[in-house]
Amino acid sequence: MTNRLDAFRPLIRWGLYPASWALLIWGFTRIADGAEPRRVWILTSALLAPSYLLIELLFPYQRRWSMTWASFLADLRFILMNGAVSGLVGAGLGFFAITTAGDHPGPASTWPVWAQVIAALLIFEAVHYTLHRAMHELGGPVGRFLWLSHAAHHLPPRLYLVMHAVFHPVNGVLIQALAITVPLWAMGYGPQAVAVFFMINGMHGLISHFNVDVRMGWLSYVFAGTETHRYHHSAARDEAGNYGATLMIYDLLFGTFVYRPGIPPETLGASPDLPAYESFWPVLRLPFRPQAKTAASTR
Repeated sequence: MTNRLDAFRPLIRWGLYPASWALLIWGFTRIADGAEPRRVWILTSALLAPSYLLIELLFPYQRRWSMTWASFLADLRFILMNGAVSGLVGAGLGFFAITTAGDHPGPASTWPVWAQVIAALLIFEAVHYTLHRAMHELGGPVGRFLWLSHAAHHLPPRLYLVMHAVFHPVNGVLIQALAITVPLWAMGYGPQAVAVFFMINGMHGLISHFNVDVRMGWLSYVFAGTETHRYHHSAARDEAGNYGATLMIYDLLFGTFVYRPGIPPETLGASPDLPAYESFWPVLRLPFRPQAKTAASTR
């Protein structure tokens, strides 16, 4: 069975990313034709996520990174927690951003949709890159708090689709509010542009944590994907760059871009001084423990 499936690996390697974009482009055309933006956003997400999960089960890139029963049970606690906190907040903010888009006059209100989408991606990525890099590199009490609220996402020594949902609720709320909802609202984008933004952002959030050999070629210099984001999760600090979530422009500009085509990181994970991510409550308490070490010493 495995040998038969191996014949499809080249197709997955080079075809899955263009196929994902084809689905998004179909969604973009539906929105342009007048379809309700929120429904199109939900539909494309509902098609991509289970398809990726099935492909990951059938075509794992690194079996050492594959989901196990034990890791799934550990993931599940974060998924349930974030479903009750960050997931609901994030979905609520997303619906709010699309629903209220256009109601708040902002500098982008009169721009064409394509210009709004580009601006939304660039502004989101600028805020996200700054916040994300601060979570890893900023010192002092603020840096310590940011890193320890983000560390849960780096504790797993594996990288697979479901693990994308492993993060601290504080981290989720910070990203959703500061990098997504506030800029979208302040700029006054229309609902079509906001939905397209969420579709592009959501697809790259999924595929960047994918344990499948997906190649993007020169587009790895433009968009975040599997080959670049794997290195962000590397246990070796000197190669754990790539702070971009969707675009790589700021990593390229500020010297944090790492790209080694076809070569996986040797080891994934964070400092052994931190609790294992299976220790759910100690991990949740990390940002609020005064005796916790500084961000610089624990990454």
